[in-house]
Amino acid sequence: MVDKLVDPRLSAPPNGSTRPGHALGVGASGYGRSEKGRRELAELRNEFAAVRIALDVRGNGPRLLAQDTESGAEILLSPLELASLCLASPEDRLNWLRVGHYQDERS
Repeated sequence: MVDKLVDPRLSAPPNGSTRPGHALGVGASGYGRSEKGRRELAELRNEFAAVRIALDVRGNGPRLLAQDTESGAEILLSPLELASLCLASPEDRLNWLRVGHYQDERS
C-alpha cells in the first residue's frame, strides 16, 4: 500500500492509455531534487519502508533508481529488470522480502 505519492501528475490516465511524455514523468516538470541526468519522481512510504524513486538517464539507457531512505542503499533497474519483476510469481516476491532485517523469518 502506498501512503504517499509525492507527485500526483505521475499517475496513469484513468482509461489506462499513455500519452507522450506521461510514462515515468518524462516531459513533465520534475519533482524534488534533480541532478544532471537524474530526476526524482516520487517518494513512497508505508509503515514498513520508505523509498525514493528517480529516473536516471546517465547510463546507456533510461533506468529507474530506487533508494531506501533509511539505509541509503540503492539499485538501478533497467527496463528488462522491471519487466521481470512484473512476471515474477508470488513465491518469488515473498522470497525478495527475506533480506536484511527479515532474512531469518522463514515460514
